[in-house]
Amino acid sequence: MNWVKKKNLPTIESILYEGQPCNTLPDLWYTLYSSYNSAENRPINASFLNKTLQADQILWSPFLKQEFRDTIAKCSSSSTPGPDHISWRHLKALISNDRCLLKIVQIANACIDLEFWLSYFKSSNTVVIPKPNKNNYNSPKLFQPIVLLNTMGKLIEKAISNRLQFYLLANGFLDPHQFGGICQRSTIDAGIYLTHLIRVGWLRQCHMSILAFDIAQFFPSLNHQFLSLCLKKASLNTNIVQFFNSYHSNRSTSYSWNSFTSPPFNINVSVGQGSTLSSILSALYLAPIIKTFKKRIKNLNKEISTDIFSFVDDGLLISQEQSYFLSNSFLLCSYNIISKILIDAGLVMEHNKTEIFHFMRA
Repeated sequence: MNWVKKKNLPTIESILYEGQPCNTLPDLWYTLYSSYNSAENRPINASFLNKTLQADQILWSPFLKQEFRDTIAKCSSSSTPGPDHISWRHLKALISNDRCLLKIVQIANACIDLEFWLSYFKSSNTVVIPKPNKNNYNSPKLFQPIVLLNTMGKLIEKAISNRLQFYLLANGFLDPHQFGGICQRSTIDAGIYLTHLIRVGWLRQCHMSILAFDIAQFFPSLNHQFLSLCLKKASLNTNIVQFFNSYHSNRSTSYSWNSFTSPPFNINVSVGQGSTLSSILSALYLAPIIKTFKKRIKNLNKEISTDIFSFVDDGLLISQEQSYFLSNSFLLCSYNIISKILIDAGLVMEHNKTEIFHFMRA
């Protein structure tokens, strides 16, 4: 069976953590856990959410069988399964039986009604894979943690994710300048929008200056308490907020490195990169941050017209001025503001990845 074939990592020098090489498996497991959960005890200051407008009320309806049929039809049968070793091909065969499908729909609705996520769905396997095209691999930051979940839980998560996508776009909680991980806001849409802004600036005889920033360890750093407050701001039903509190509590994962697997570790922070819910929950997390930035820029000085643009964990600060001096000054000011808001939300910028671009008509 293709999905059980090994794919070994490339031969690398020892991973270094706090200046020490990881020469034993216990050292490696501790390094991976510490690196991917570094934000566990990071403080947050969510007081700025009080100044964010409450979105329109969302009424959550029970799931229908057709939602699950449409959801699973888009799933690739070749995807790697989680700890249960059940592939999408197996689950598609089950769902073709109407009685089996009805039971799965009833489980999903019961989870929402009872505000409870089964512990069976909370256990996961985190496969550590190298990021492509790196000069060396001596740091855990150069590897990508991919979370593999039990397949039936993933199906229910996909149905919940589709619902959240629809509701959060319908009630306007997500910012129009958020791209990536959101329906009908793809990489192509982001490129077209950016190209449009550049050309509009040229027509106004302005240069387009962009400051690109990166949020360090984004998915592993999402704070569950802050996420719960965002869910309330989005005006989701109380039972949905409580369901996600249960969803994020008492989670555990085992790390896989080649043919080695660690004992389970408790995870009290992050949204698993590999879960379908990670994209919409990360967008939900960023929405009030972006809105707060726009409000502070507006209140700071009417002459500053810096805009912000988000693509999951990457962001752009955009300034269009006839003078590079003004553009750079406004971008620096805006960078300090967004950095402070991100720190309050439990996130930090990776400053050494910050870049500035000037788009000149010449």
